[in-house]
Amino acid sequence: MMSMSLYSADNSIYIDQVGGSSTIDITQDGSANKVFGVGDSEGTAATFTGDSQTIDIRQVGGSNTLGIDLNTTVLSGVGVDLTYYITGSNSVASIDVNGDGLGTASNNTIDIRMTGDYNDLFADILGTGNSLTATATGGSYNDFNFTINADDTTTNVGISGGASNVTTLNLSSDDATVDITSVGASNTYSATQSGVGGVSGMNLDLTVTGSSNSVTTTQAGGQDNDVTLGITGSGNTWSISQDD
Repeated sequence: MMSMSLYSADNSIYIDQVGGSSTIDITQDGSANKVFGVGDSEGTAATFTGDSQTIDIRQVGGSNTLGIDLNTTVLSGVGVDLTYYITGSNSVASIDVNGDGLGTASNNTIDIRMTGDYNDLFADILGTGNSLTATATGGSYNDFNFTINADDTTTNVGISGGASNVTTLNLSSDDATVDITSVGASNTYSATQSGVGGVSGMNLDLTVTGSSNSVTTTQAGGQDNDVTLGITGSGNTWSISQDD
């Protein structure tokens, strides 16, 4: 069963949705698009409440704004399958999985693709077994900021200086950190963290200046694993694995 309240005017949509196994597709074409909660307030996030949710949001145009909370209590199977595509510049998006902080969000899949300049993304994820893919294409100075609680995992990704950069994170280790700063084009990064980790947890610190680089890191096990890597140049390929 699904119930939804949806209001739209002047490229604005206000949502308060309740129900499991829901499929929701939203496309906005034009400038100054907005998705927020009922009440016509940018301080109120749109809410999607229920398990096994599939949500596809696409905004086309400049100066877009998105604020959504996705709340689920699923322990196995799919919690939230979210796709968010933004085409345009000077946009801000805030995504909070389990924004109410009351339930358990597991096996969330989030696909974010940004095309344009000066776009900001803030994502908070509470749960385990999360998969996140972020892509910045055709623009510069786009920032990704993720907090993935799996539990207490913090991720910061900053991509600038060119097009076709891809960052894929699969994080399920507690007390872990990921910090990626990249300046260049056509760089590909993949980071996996799993296991209980040690006292200090797992850490990945990656800084890249250049283009067409590929970096794959895998950290697993019950001890502290740390990767600190700086790359200056283009066409480099790195594959690093840590496991006790």
